[in-house]
Amino acid sequence: PGLLGLVDAYLGTLELTPVERKKIDKYLGLVRGRADGTLQTPATWIRSFVRSHPAYKLDSVVSQEINYDLLIAIDRIERGTLCAPELLPEGYSQPYLNGFH
Repeated sequence: PGLLGLVDAYLGTLELTPVERKKIDKYLGLVRGRADGTLQTPATWIRSFVRSHPAYKLDSVVSQEINYDLLIAIDRIERGTLCAPELLPEGYSQPYLNGFH
């Protein structure tokens, strides 16, 4: 059944409220997407960002400009002002502000 199948079966034995189950399912959906390749891992996303940056010269050098732009992009994703559906499922930004601790 795989690890996620086992986790799902285990969760079925617990007395979870619908709200608790929804929170857990959101996290499991992220793990499932990363495991099955429908979502990029953070490392893959960062590599893609760097390689597609206009200042990248295909020389393995991540300049201060690229690094700064990367950090700005990550901050915007976290704040929910930049959508990165290849990295996070829709509606997944700001997990701490939405009660997903």
